[in-house]
Amino acid sequence: MNKIIYLIFLSLIFSSCQKEQGCIDLIALNYNIDAEEDDGSCEFGVVGGSWITQSVSSNGTMTASMLGIPIMDTTISTVENNPDSLQPYKLTFYADNNFVESDQLDLPVGGGTWSQNGNILTITDQDTTLEFIINDISKESINLSIVFLTSYTESGILFNIDLVQDIYCLRDMTSKVNNSSNSKLLFDDRSNSFKINQVIKNYIKLDL
Repeated sequence: MNKIIYLIFLSLIFSSCQKEQGCIDLIALNYNIDAEEDDGSCEFGVVGGSWITQSVSSNGTMTASMLGIPIMDTTISTVENNPDSLQPYKLTFYADNNFVESDQLDLPVGGGTWSQNGNILTITDQDTTLEFIINDISKESINLSIVFLTSYTESGILFNIDLVQDIYCLRDMTSKVNNSSNSKLLFDDRSNSFKINQVIKNYIKLDL
């Protein structure tokens, strides 16, 4: 009998000494306020800190014609990693589903709303809605893809675009934003850096 009581007593002591395991990272989606020991289960989203673009790769084709006459048929294959040329340079997503875009001087230059459904990240600014595919996301980095399949006319020239962009960003935690934070939308309309026209113009100078 005494042996049984002793074993129960030891079991109670052992249980009381066990630390609750879970995700202890404050910016994780599944942060557990009661956890004392990290169990490696943390899952991360776009909210938390800011995303600084490291590189943008563009691959696809562009054709141009005037009055039905082909004047250009080119293959696009570039990788841009010059910080001065990267757009968007810095994106900060907030838990209230707003986002702010900032330039290399950390000045707000745009913003709007965002939503996520599975691995599809939808961003809407003042006049454009874009859908990004989240290929991979962690505490440190995110890899996004976006497909541009469109046609537009400029100066009488019809452009047909079939382009895939891959955007690689690192999370900057110097300005921490946790999942309960709300945004401060301070921006003007000086840029709409996602527009397809600007994407192409940044790549190729047409001499027509």
